[in-house]
Amino acid sequence: MTTILLNSAMMPDEGLYILRRVSLEFFGELIADAHRRGELQSYVGYAETAQHIERIARVQIPVNRAATQLPDQCLIAICKLKYRVADPSTKGKIQPGDEDYEYFVATYDRNHLRWRIVNDESQSSQAA
Repeated sequence: MTTILLNSAMMPDEGLYILRRVSLEFFGELIADAHRRGELQSYVGYAETAQHIERIARVQIPVNRAATQLPDQCLIAICKLKYRVADPSTKGKIQPGDEDYEYFVATYDRNHLRWRIVNDESQSSQAA
């Protein structure tokens, strides 16, 4: 299963997301395993975050500022700051410590929500 690596908890496409907080250790193992399988796609946009993930997973994490593309039924691994950077002009220039990050894993299913909406609309029209 493809693992998408992000530096924020965002939802770039419609679908069903289920999000869970995980430990630093679990997150590092998850990233390392996906990297070994050749199933890791990084959309981490900041070098500082990529370097942090490299330290905990012991694999190379490329910086990628492209628009996030989610394949259907993928896993999303999220390493994000616990806070928002107060001054946007300092983004990419601050040096957060390990304690400044939190970790999440989400599953993503593109078609689940669409099926539910179509099903709900179908039932509504039948009742009318």
